[in-house]
Amino acid sequence: MRPSIAWLAVLTATLASPRFARAAITQPGFTETQWGFTTGDLDGIAWAPDGSGRLFTIHKGGAVRITKLMPAGTSMLVPTPFATITPIYTGSECGLIGMAFDPDFTSNHYVYFFVTVSSSEQQIIRYTANGDVGMDKTVIVPGLPTAGANHDGGAVAIGLDGKLYWSIGDQGGGTGVDANLTSLASKVGRANRDGSKPSDNPFDDGAGPNNDLIWARGFRNPFTMTFQPSTGALWLNVVGTSYEQSFVVARGDHGGWNDFENNQPAGFIVPAIKYRTGDLEEFSLAAAPMGAVRSGGVVTFRTTNRHGLRKGEKVTISGVTDASFNGSFYVDTVAIAPATTTFTVVQAGADATSGAGRVQTLDQGNVIAGGTFYEGTAFPAEYRGNFFYTDFGSGRVQRAVVGTGTTLTQVDHWATVPTAIDAAVGPDGNLYIGSYGGNIYRYSYDPGTTQALVVSKRYVDWSEGNDATFEVRLAVAPTADVTVAVARSAGSTGISVQSGASLTFTAASFRVPQVVTLRAVADADGTSEQATITVSSAGLTSVPVTARVLDAAGPLVLPDGGLGGEDAALGGDAGASADGSVTPGDDDDGCGCRTGRAPEGRGTLAVGLALLGLGLLLARGRRARARVRAHAQRGRRG
Repeated sequence: MRPSIAWLAVLTATLASPRFARAAITQPGFTETQWGFTTGDLDGIAWAPDGSGRLFTIHKGGAVRITKLMPAGTSMLVPTPFATITPIYTGSECGLIGMAFDPDFTSNHYVYFFVTVSSSEQQIIRYTANGDVGMDKTVIVPGLPTAGANHDGGAVAIGLDGKLYWSIGDQGGGTGVDANLTSLASKVGRANRDGSKPSDNPFDDGAGPNNDLIWARGFRNPFTMTFQPSTGALWLNVVGTSYEQSFVVARGDHGGWNDFENNQPAGFIVPAIKYRTGDLEEFSLAAAPMGAVRSGGVVTFRTTNRHGLRKGEKVTISGVTDASFNGSFYVDTVAIAPATTTFTVVQAGADATSGAGRVQTLDQGNVIAGGTFYEGTAFPAEYRGNFFYTDFGSGRVQRAVVGTGTTLTQVDHWATVPTAIDAAVGPDGNLYIGSYGGNIYRYSYDPGTTQALVVSKRYVDWSEGNDATFEVRLAVAPTADVTVAVARSAGSTGISVQSGASLTFTAASFRVPQVVTLRAVADADGTSEQATITVSSAGLTSVPVTARVLDAAGPLVLPDGGLGGEDAALGGDAGASADGSVTPGDDDDGCGCRTGRAPEGRGTLAVGLALLGLGLLLARGRRARARVRAHAQRGRRG
């Protein structure tokens, strides 16, 4: 069912109003603030990695805006846009739909955008920041496919290998799926930062029919991507038909679309995170004695049908004959097989057997949107390395605790932001969530009276011959001035602290982030380098920051599970200069969309009405679909 255009116009205006949108967080110790308001049709947010305290926002119609973090912690919207990109095509889900900063932004001032320029072409373009103004527009990757409708993808990012990555959906009609290697549709693409072809892309066949820029394939509407700082792994958020999925994608991987969603067989990757589009799931447990078996504090549950659960997923067990098995738990182990019917959870209690009852999953929403890894130190230690991701339809922000490598241990609701679209960690170490309506929320932790060093990020990555930055502040006001030392404590001597080696904080300035600039000298050794930069102060726990520098000609060796999959060593390429310089459908039944970064998924809840607090429910059923619309144009959610 489609709401009328008039109703959509009212909904759009209402969601765009800063007075209307209300967010909520119930986590103890955390404070939510409506920090800023930019303009509507917000598609994404990202902080400039140069210590300037500037939050860049992109908007469907082509505007790039800047909101500045002021010394008092407040915001200021820069009146003049950084850029207004033209040409631009904004029909359906098209428009300005992706943004990424160059890792050497401090030196070269490059920022990249993914934009639909016509009903038949998308491009990745680059601007050079001259203060708060974008200059020297340059087309980096032209000719990217679109049908001028839905499933455009739009994710763009730069990996630890220094390469440019992007993703495009199946254009709403199954373009580029399965074994099709001729099209960049339904794919993750990869190029050098000047747009040229790397020498090690997996499907490069020279003069053959393949599109040589393909890195991975089989994705319905890969809406956003982010690189996990600790591993360099690419996490790809894919809006679905029956399931929302987040994949950890390596070289040559296949996500299975359009044949599989959360039931991928051998030979395909399975999602690290999944949830039912627009609903929760329920499964029946087998009868005793095999339905529930507790042994040594671990319970093995067996369902009567395949369940498709993933490690770390939250489940609620109820109705088991032996009530000691009931409760809410996180999946501990699960077989990676499409037809599996067993999973385990950690559960205290005496050894026992039982059965019957049911399993219920967490209802997360119907449109997975943006995500970011938290690697600051303003939050408690257990939050470091967590993945926060948003669902546009429900407005829920989920917290995924990530253990070793890319292994999830638990997923929970964390906050609610109407039309939540993207997430980013600020220079003050706080988490920021942007909504499609233009509101920007800040989430901060109250440390009480416990003093601590707050760094904005614990991993800094850039290229040799350039500079990079991170920020430092104090958690609480000191009773006397505090001096903080920043120095290289281990690793390559080619990495040094260029400025910010000694920082002083007062009771008046403790919360203002101060900038540390790192420098990596250019050398001819062809080897990427790493160093530990230690932030310390007398009486406080020191914070190590890992500095990783990519050599233009040498490999970057990553931990297991990193970008390169089984190779884990990513080579430089002759086409990528050290400084990054360049040389000149209509699937109405279920389209994962973007009509202004409001992707479509299918669901069984009237999510748009729920966001307005109207409490209206549509008829439930597997093929019933709720349509969240914050824009009147066709394709927002269909």
